[in-house]
Amino acid sequence: MKVVSGNIKFFSYFILLILTGSLLLQLPWCYVECEPVAYVDALFTSVSAVCVTGLSTVPMDIYTNQGFFVILLLIEFGGLGILTFVSLIFSLPKKKISLLNGKFVKEYFIADVDYNPRKILKSIFEYTIIIQFMGFVLLLPALYLSGSKDWVFDSLFLSISAFCNAGFSPYNTSLQPFENNFYVLTVIMGLIVFGGIGFVVIKNCSQILQGKARKLSLHSKIVLIMAVTLIVGGALFIFAVEEKKCFADYSFIKKIFLSLFQSVTTRTAGFEVTPQGSFDASVTIFDTLLMFIGGAPGSIAGGVKTTTVFVAVLYAIDGNQQRNTVKIGNYQLPPELVNKAITIVSRSILLLFVVTILLSFSESASLDAGTMRISELVFEATSAFATVGLSHGITGSLSTTGKIILILTMFIGRTGIFAMSLHISRYSTEDNQVGYPKESVLLG
Repeated sequence: MKVVSGNIKFFSYFILLILTGSLLLQLPWCYVECEPVAYVDALFTSVSAVCVTGLSTVPMDIYTNQGFFVILLLIEFGGLGILTFVSLIFSLPKKKISLLNGKFVKEYFIADVDYNPRKILKSIFEYTIIIQFMGFVLLLPALYLSGSKDWVFDSLFLSISAFCNAGFSPYNTSLQPFENNFYVLTVIMGLIVFGGIGFVVIKNCSQILQGKARKLSLHSKIVLIMAVTLIVGGALFIFAVEEKKCFADYSFIKKIFLSLFQSVTTRTAGFEVTPQGSFDASVTIFDTLLMFIGGAPGSIAGGVKTTTVFVAVLYAIDGNQQRNTVKIGNYQLPPELVNKAITIVSRSILLLFVVTILLSFSESASLDAGTMRISELVFEATSAFATVGLSHGITGSLSTTGKIILILTMFIGRTGIFAMSLHISRYSTEDNQVGYPKESVLLG
């Protein structure tokens, strides 16, 4: 019952933030023409910002700086909310986290967690502010030299949006104006990576540098290995496919940078330098897989998370089918962890299947007219669920029903994985305490 109560508080935080944001985005001073958009579009933008997705049904040039500031606050509170909520809402004004509430923290911070909520919050905020400020300072001169009218505000907006893996840009064409500015792209990629590998990994690396720890934890090793593998592997695949296609007219260095940026942004952020519709079909399929995987647990990134996929794939390839365990080096992962990984992946695939079917119904007129393709709906659904924000340009053309479907998908993608983890853990514990008659069915 207490776990259910915790879930209600968790969802309530995001729902309240989303509704507040949607009402603020109905104010005339948020728009250049002083004319608010339809409420469903304001709600869509609010959900997209709070869930750090980046999808938008309206062009970004309709907003004033005040409108962008509202979006910026929604991104910051939404991005940090999922990291700090577990240690803030369930603990304060208590001095320590109880053993039960510590369960919520452990889902995001593993067992290596300090049970002092104020210390956790302090570490998270320090880490966040330092990285975002560094990004802001590094972007300032580049945006000034680029001739950006509001270069100071744009630098702040992009730094926060990139670190929170939100994918929102103050420019109508995302980051396409900077396709030749490798410095800006490098800074943005750095912010995305730091926001996507998680607080636990950063803290672990910091402890090693300070001499407080001798080696990386197994969690940190898996996260870093997966991050490097997906980024480098993704970039090499994109380069190999598009080198003589989409990137044919570019220099070798530009091909490398754009391939690397696409690989980094696809997994979690959603900034666009190269229009998604210009990529080969094989790259689109590969990007869909990267979006589904997402970033690391305990980070601001979305997706089913890298460690989840790592455990599920390792179990499928070399797991102990009788004991439901996975061996990694000298370590053995327990059955409940393996079951959780498989359950999260399978439920997420099922959800995407359902969302795609619903979108195919809501957008049947566009599909029949040939203005949309089913592959674009699959890409859009995955982007919304994994809170990435990349699109083939169909978001604004969706019907009202289609927009509502994506709103729910973004919300589930942002909050559902966390709640699902708690739900699975809770019932796996209960099932161990109750004996049920066993039966068998034929498989395969």
